[in-house]
Amino acid sequence: MLKLNILNMINFLKTVNECSGPVVLVSQDGRREDMNNQESLQERLLKNYKDNRRSLKMWIDVAEPADYLKIVCYYAGDC
Repeated sequence: MLKLNILNMINFLKTVNECSGPVVLVSQDGRREDMNNQESLQERLLKNYKDNRRSLKMWIDVAEPADYLKIVCYYAGDC
């Protein structure tokens, strides 16, 4: 599981959508939602990101090792 502070939501969502497996958003109440290619969830995240002054903290769980590495590489390069 990763805790991320997203500063570039558009590129983050592009990276998520390139993943082959699920990328699960874990909310504070324990709900789990796959955000890979889920337009309605991604629109909600983008709105929250904009409302929060272009920053959004989130916990995600990535099942596939290659997808995990893809997201970590994106995050390390974006910060």
